[in-house]
Amino acid sequence: MTPQADKTGIALQGVSKSFQKTTALSQVSLSLAAGEILALTGPSGAGKTTLCRIVAGLEQPDEGACRIDGSDVASVPPGRRRVAFMFESYALYPHMDVRGNVSSPLIAPNGGMRDAGAVARRVDEMLALLGIRELDARLPAELSGGQKQRVALARALVQDLSATLLDEPISHLDAKLRHRLRGEIRRLLAQRAAPTLWSTPDAMEALSVGDRVAVLDGGRIEQIGTPEEIWLKPASTRVARLLGDPPMNLIQGRLGLDDRGGVALLHDGLAVTLNGALEAAARALGPSAAAVLGVRPDAVAIAAAGAPGGTAVEIYSHESFGKHAIVTVRLGELLLKAKTRQPVAAAIGAPAALLLPDAGMALFDGTTGRALAWSAARIESIRTTAEA
Repeated sequence: MTPQADKTGIALQGVSKSFQKTTALSQVSLSLAAGEILALTGPSGAGKTTLCRIVAGLEQPDEGACRIDGSDVASVPPGRRRVAFMFESYALYPHMDVRGNVSSPLIAPNGGMRDAGAVARRVDEMLALLGIRELDARLPAELSGGQKQRVALARALVQDLSATLLDEPISHLDAKLRHRLRGEIRRLLAQRAAPTLWSTPDAMEALSVGDRVAVLDGGRIEQIGTPEEIWLKPASTRVARLLGDPPMNLIQGRLGLDDRGGVALLHDGLAVTLNGALEAAARALGPSAAAVLGVRPDAVAIAAAGAPGGTAVEIYSHESFGKHAIVTVRLGELLLKAKTRQPVAAAIGAPAALLLPDAGMALFDGTTGRALAWSAARIESIRTTAEA
C-alpha cells in the first residue's frame, strides 16, 4: 500500500513546471507520510531540484498543487512553510563561520529557539555527527567542497520542522564517508515525525536510504515503490538503466522460437528462451514483436569457451574490485556485463561462454519500454545490496 500524506505530510498533485521552452516537471503526483523518507532519484536534468524548490516555495508550479500538513501552500512564502532545505549549491553565508551558519536557522526570528545553551548543544551534536566539530570557527572560504557540503547538511538537519528537503546531500563526499553518513543520517531522520525528501542522482544511494523510492526521468515519475519493488520489478527500461552497479543488461530483439520450439528473445545469434511469466507475457505480445530482455549482471555467469549451454562471446574488459569483478563480454555489437565473485581466467580478447539465468530477468515492450513481466530472484536485503 502506498502511504498517503495526511495533515502531517507532503502531497504534490499534478505539478508541472516549465522554464521557457524546457519542461522541468510534467504532471508529477506523489506524497510523503509523516516520518517517511522518500528518496527521489533520476539522471541529471530530470527535475529533482525543481521539485524540491517547489516544495520549499522557491518556485511556483505552472499547474497543480503542493500541500504541507494538509494545507495548500501556494500563497505561503518560503520562510513560513517551516521546511528545512539543503541546497545542492550549499548556499552558505560567506561572512559567518561554520557554527554561525549551522545555528542561523535556530536563532532566526521564526527559528523558535531563544536558549543559547540549547542552541549550542544542538549545533555541537550535529557538527560531531558529521565530523566537522573542529571546523566550527572556519569561514566557508576556508573549507573544501566536501566540508562545505557537510556544513550545509548540518544546517538543514539541525532544524526540526514540518519537512526536510535534502538535495544531493552527500554527493561530494568520499566513498567511505558517504557509506558512514547514509546510515547515520537515515537513523536520525527516522526518529523524527516530519517527512524527508532525499534527492540524489545515485539510484543505489536512493535504495539504501528511502522507505520508498520515486524515479524521475524527463520531468515525469517513472515509478514509485519500496526499494524492493523498484529493484526487483523495474517499471520500464528507463528505470532499469538507472538501477544497479552496473545497471541491468538490456538486450533488444524480436520474439520468436528457439531451436526446441520454445518462445525466445532473438538477437542476432543469441536466442534466450523465456519461461514462466516472461513466456506468458511474450505470447500475449505476439510473434515477431519488438521486445527488450533485461538481465541483471549479478545473474550472468562467464565460463570457459565451449561450456555446455553457453553462448560464444569474447572478453571485452575486466574490472576487479577485490570482492567481485565486473566482466564485459562482446557478442557481435552487443556488450553485456557480468558481476561475479568467481575468478575469470580469460584475458581481454579471449573467447569465453556466456551463461544466462532462469531468474533475475525482466521483459519489456520494445516499443514503449514498459515492463511486461519479471522473473526476479529474491534477495535477502535490498539495503545490503545497495551498499555493496
